Amino acid sequence: MCELFGFYASKEKRLQPYLREFFRHSVRHPNGWGLATFENGEPNVRTEMISAEKSRILPELVHSLPDSKLLLAHIRRATIGGVKPENCHPFVRTDVSGRTWTLMHNGTIFSGNELNRYREMQNGDTDSERILLYLMDRINQKTDRTGLALSLEKRIETVEEAIRELSYRNKLNLLMYDGSVLYAHVNMLHTLFVRQEDGGVMISTTPLEASGWEPLPLNSLLVYNNGTLVYQGENHRNEYIDVMGRITLEYNL
Repeated sequence: MCELFGFYASKEKRLQPYLREFFRHSVRHPNGWGLATFENGEPNVRTEMISAEKSRILPELVHSLPDSKLLLAHIRRATIGGVKPENCHPFVRTDVSGRTWTLMHNGTIFSGNELNRYREMQNGDTDSERILLYLMDRINQKTDRTGLALSLEKRIETVEEAIRELSYRNKLNLLMYDGSVLYAHVNMLHTLFVRQEDGGVMISTTPLEASGWEPLPLNSLLVYNNGTLVYQGENHRNEYIDVMGRITLEYNL
């Protein structure tokens, strides 16, 4: 499907070694790459619909990156949605209060009719983009009811409600930044890992070094502010199990 990489910290860090290792995985994920850097909470997104290993602009882009406090990267293996620029992650939308949200997704929405109505609104045709549109609707509805921008507490509550609904029977691994905090969620075992270090957090679909990585807690929303975990939700128990993958593995064994 896809791979995700995110970094968020209270102090800047040189990320080139991690990004180079991450983008090497594009051999298995050749259908596009994306890189989001941030200034004052606002994303600057670069994407291409080709494999990262074949890109002419990505090596120089990574080489010239300044030390960063926040960064998101994605490599895609297409499942739902064609191979075209509009389907490259991350996806960006601004809510009615002016807050900009940046989302990357690894997974597939097999059931979830609530997303179907966004097919006519999206730029591409991925279920991942529809997740962000659905979330923006929920954020905007709550904002319109109160007439005020949502507090962090209310944003977390809204994101958690949406994740609880969408994760049922679906694979919903995601990283998302709302201009202030980083949200992380995984509901398939051993498909998103975390490395906590002094003043920062690094999250990746696969560990990028031999040691220091642990599986991200399953079925719970995690929220980081400047690299520090500030919220961990309850286990919603909507674990996604790749039944066909396990059957294939057992057969080959």
